[in-house]
Amino acid sequence: MTELTIVAKDRVGLLADISDALAKDGINIEFVSVEATSSTAIVHLKVANSPAAKKSLTAAGFRVVDKHNLLLRLKDRPGELAKVSRKLADSGINIKNVYILDAAKNEKIMAMDTSDNAKARTVLKSYL
Repeated sequence: MTELTIVAKDRVGLLADISDALAKDGINIEFVSVEATSSTAIVHLKVANSPAAKKSLTAAGFRVVDKHNLLLRLKDRPGELAKVSRKLADSGINIKNVYILDAAKNEKIMAMDTSDNAKARTVLKSYL
C-alpha cells in the first residue's frame, strides 16, 4: 500500500486545501490522519490512485512524499499487536508508523512502515 505524506506549516484551512486539490481531480480519500505539533502539520493519506494524487497535490504547491507500507491481517483479539511488534523487535526492526485501516468481524487490517520493510515481510509472512 502506498501512503502519501505531506509535511506543511500548520494553518487554518490546510486540510481543506489538500482535500480540495484532490477533489478537483476526482480523487477520493480512503484514509486520512493529521498530526499537528507546534507549527507543523503532518498529513498521511491513502487514496486509490497515488501517482495521480501526488501529481495533484504537488501542482497545488504541497511537498509530497510517498512510501510503501506493509499491509497486515491480525486477528481481532488482545495480544496480536504485541506478537507482531515483539517479532520485529527480536529481529532488530524498528516500527516507524502503524495504524488500523479497517476492522472486520474477526480481524483488523493494519498498515505498517518499519526500518526494514523487506526484512519485516519475511519476519511477518504469516500476517501478510
